[in-house]
Amino acid sequence: MKQLEADEIKSKFVYVITIIVAAGLVFLWIRWNDYRVKELVDVLDAGDIDEIAFRKFPLDETEQFNQIVNNPESIQQLVEFFDQYEVKKTGIRNFTSQYPDEQVVFQLDYTDDRVALPSLIERDVVLVGEEQYKILNGPIDFQWIDEFINQTH
Repeated sequence: MKQLEADEIKSKFVYVITIIVAAGLVFLWIRWNDYRVKELVDVLDAGDIDEIAFRKFPLDETEQFNQIVNNPESIQQLVEFFDQYEVKKTGIRNFTSQYPDEQVVFQLDYTDDRVALPSLIERDVVLVGEEQYKILNGPIDFQWIDEFINQTH
């Protein structure tokens, strides 16, 4: 009888340890996937963008967005621009501005009615919601963005 109880305890112990190890591996995989190098277009889910509204910095309190782009060709041009950048998540939003002229906030409206407000901030940071990403092959070409906004205006 005691051998049977010992076997049951050992079996339950192995079962609990297996669950703990499996949960730990799942957690590690999710964390690795979240912090691995990604394409900016993937982080922004750029393939599903339906409309883009831009707001250039420094902020003008009277103006919400400077330009709205909903032409599919222009959106594709912007997606191709974003496609050249790789990013890596650095954590939650923790940023202090050092170059206020190198900032753009934009609103992305998606084909499935989602809305996102990512920001290209200065030389090498992208904020999407509350997550912060370092641009690995930056800095962002803000001159190109200015020209894009002006040409679609």
